[in-house]
Amino acid sequence: MTAGGAALDGRSRSYMDRLLETQNQPDPISRRHHYVPRTYLKRWGFGKLKRRIWNLDTITGEVRALSVNDVCVGENFYRVVGPDAQAHNRVESMFSVADMELARVQALFENLQDPDELEFDDLIGLGVTVAVQRMRTAQQRRLRLQHDAWLVAQNPKQFESMSDPMDPYRVAGIHTELLFNSMWQSADVMTTRSIEVWDDPEGRFWTCDTPVLVPFLNNKRPALMAAPYILWPVSPYRVVALTNAPSGEKAVIRQAAPKDRGLLKKSIEQGRERWIFAPPEQRDRLPKTKLFNRRTQMRLRCSQYTPQHKYLEPPGCCVEQAEGFSVGPDVVLCDRGLHSEAPAMCEYT
Repeated sequence: MTAGGAALDGRSRSYMDRLLETQNQPDPISRRHHYVPRTYLKRWGFGKLKRRIWNLDTITGEVRALSVNDVCVGENFYRVVGPDAQAHNRVESMFSVADMELARVQALFENLQDPDELEFDDLIGLGVTVAVQRMRTAQQRRLRLQHDAWLVAQNPKQFESMSDPMDPYRVAGIHTELLFNSMWQSADVMTTRSIEVWDDPEGRFWTCDTPVLVPFLNNKRPALMAAPYILWPVSPYRVVALTNAPSGEKAVIRQAAPKDRGLLKKSIEQGRERWIFAPPEQRDRLPKTKLFNRRTQMRLRCSQYTPQHKYLEPPGCCVEQAEGFSVGPDVVLCDRGLHSEAPAMCEYT
């Protein structure tokens, strides 16, 4: 719908212009960068200005109320090196533009009553917001590092590792460059889907530190184009579900069925990186006694077919890359001498 960002007008064009304008802004002072926006998390918050949020730390099993300032944050998470070889934080300014659009779209779908009120720019805004929020997380960076470790092990002469102790900002630079270069293509995938808005008057929806969820099927995450649902909780009362089942409507608002709530809960428990968030009324339902030994990992398999369904004669093969739900990187490849082991992948489990 955006032709990869080449065909933009209206609010979408303004959004792109504001992103570009941040290149000339002063360098932000803050070094604490949030990969899940605080404005997003406040929908599940409580207290003055909703600045505190109940969370389950799936590593320690603790359920605590923390400030939204202290979750989903990393020191220098978006600090990169510019063309002048100087480190800067201006990527954080770019994300502040993205966060403003996220807040608008989040409020729009949280309060939406009449889908016919949605404008074309709202659909583009939803697609871009979901795409950016999915790609900017700590989980996506970790998976990128796993993939990088595998590539370097296969051909160290061709691939230079994105992880370099002598260049501490290299990982952030590559991650954010890939994100902004691909966000419009990813948004186009999102905007081709039908929109369902699941409503729960009792406010039982949770979220997590990977707010955009692609549910696993048999412990394998389907590709975006093939996934039956892409889920984005926008508040305890609303979930935006992007589905590949045509509806013929701008959006369909319906009350969430038990299976819908169950799908979201399972997707959060499997798809989270570390934190699961719930509204105050749901904090006692957080699964604090559950063992979270598995989470999202790279999954590699050999196939005799290319992504274009072209058959490869043995001993040739094609490595299928996907995301799986497992304890560590899930690598099962052929023994024809075509692949090298990549133990460094396990450093990013």
